[in-house]
Amino acid sequence: MKDLENYDKERHNEFKRYEMLKEHERREYLKSLDEETKKLEEERFETMKKKHRDHPKINHPGSKDQLKEVWEEADGLDPNDFSAKTFFKLHDPNNDGFLDENELEALFTRELEKAYNSKNEEDDMIEMEEERLRMREHVMMEIDLNKDRLISWDEFMKYTNQKEFLEDEGWETVDEKPAFSEEELQEFERQLLENEMELKRKAHELHKQKEELVKKHEVHQALKEELNQVKQHIEEKKQQKNTPAPPVKDPSLKLQPPESAQPLSTGHLPDSGISQSLL
Repeated sequence: MKDLENYDKERHNEFKRYEMLKEHERREYLKSLDEETKKLEEERFETMKKKHRDHPKINHPGSKDQLKEVWEEADGLDPNDFSAKTFFKLHDPNNDGFLDENELEALFTRELEKAYNSKNEEDDMIEMEEERLRMREHVMMEIDLNKDRLISWDEFMKYTNQKEFLEDEGWETVDEKPAFSEEELQEFERQLLENEMELKRKAHELHKQKEELVKKHEVHQALKEELNQVKQHIEEKKQQKNTPAPPVKDPSLKLQPPESAQPLSTGHLPDSGISQSLL
C-alpha cells in the first residue's frame, strides 16, 4: 500500500518537474527573440491560456451531478432515473463489490474531455493525466474510509448520503493553481545548469579517453607491424638455412684437358723438337 502511495507522490513530483521545465524552456525561447517578436509570442501564450480555460463547468469529482452526467452520456440512461445502487453495479464490471482505482478513474473521462482535447494546441495531455490522478485521490480521500485504495459497496452508499455528494462545488483545474513557486523554478534552473555542466565535464572526459584509446591503438598497430617484420625476417633466415648450398669444387682435382689437346706420340714430334734433342 505504501508503495502505491509513493508511486502517486512520485507522479506528482514528475509532473511538477515537467511544468517547471516547460516554463524554463519558454523563458529561454523568449530570450532569443527580439522585442517585437517577444511581445507577439507573449500575447499568443496568454491567448492560449484563455482558450484552455474557456470550457464547460467541470463537476466536482464523485458528486451526484458528476455521476449523473456519466449515467446520461456514457451509460445512455435517463438522468431522471438515476440510481446510486444501479450506478455502482454498472461500473463494477467484474462484480467484486469494489470500485478499484482504474474503474474509478474511468468515471472522470467525461469531465476531463471538457477541458482537454488532443487536437487543441492549448491543451496539454500530460496535464490531463495529472488532473485524472488528482480527481481519483480526492474521491478516495472522501469515500475510502478504511484506506485500502478500494471503494466498497458500503462505503459508496454511505457517501451518497453526505452533503459532499449532493453539493457540487465544481473543480479547480491544474492550470488554475500554480504547480510551483518562482523560488522553486529558480532552484530547478540552478540544478539544470549544474547537470548541464556535469554532462559537459563527462563528455570532455570521454573525449579524452577516446583520444588515449586511439593513441594506444596506433602504438599497438605499430608494434604489431614491427613484430610481423621480425617474424618475416626470421622466416626468411630459416628458408635460407634449409636451402642446400651448391657443390664446392675440389682444388686438388686437375681439369682433364680436352681430347684435342692430348700429347703427341714421339713419332709425331715436330722437327724442331728432334733437332734440339740431337744437339
